[in-house]
Amino acid sequence: MVWVKSEYAEELAVLLTWLAALVPWSISYGSFAVTSSQDLTLVILRFPFVAIRYQLGVQLMSGTDVKTPVGFRQEVVSAGGNASAQIPGYDLWLVGVAVLAVALLVSFLLYFEVDALDDLPVDPVRLQGALLLALSLSLLGSSAYLFTTQAALFVPFGVLLQLAFGVILLRADRAVDEDAADVDASADA
Repeated sequence: MVWVKSEYAEELAVLLTWLAALVPWSISYGSFAVTSSQDLTLVILRFPFVAIRYQLGVQLMSGTDVKTPVGFRQEVVSAGGNASAQIPGYDLWLVGVAVLAVALLVSFLLYFEVDALDDLPVDPVRLQGALLLALSLSLLGSSAYLFTTQAALFVPFGVLLQLAFGVILLRADRAVDEDAADVDASADA
């Protein structure tokens, strides 16, 4: 069963890649005891390139922290101790960022300069599907590390979407139009 027709596959590849860049890949909610009488409640929205950490019960701007995965990794390295078990999770997040950067570059070429991708040995739509699949697997690994090392409710929302996006693009119908192939064959003769 084909989910996407050939004439819409490139546009869908661009759209799904941009959605993968904009949707948070995970959402965390946790409450931690700071003192015997005070709890700290955090909500963390992890987007591919940044994460927003919000402390509940505090004014919006003073309780909000925006960091890149590098910033979170450095914070964990500085904390040391048991927190260092989270480092592989942040490393996998950085791998996902690199994969998504390549996917975004290909998507911009698909959107603005589709002819520039004609010389690729692989179909650009399938390449986008493979990149989104690699992104989702990287972030799934990151989710596994962070889930097992943090005491919080952890929902890998965007990872599941990115996985679905990759599968959809890999299953897209990319059959060559027979009329166009006949015209090309007759032009070569």
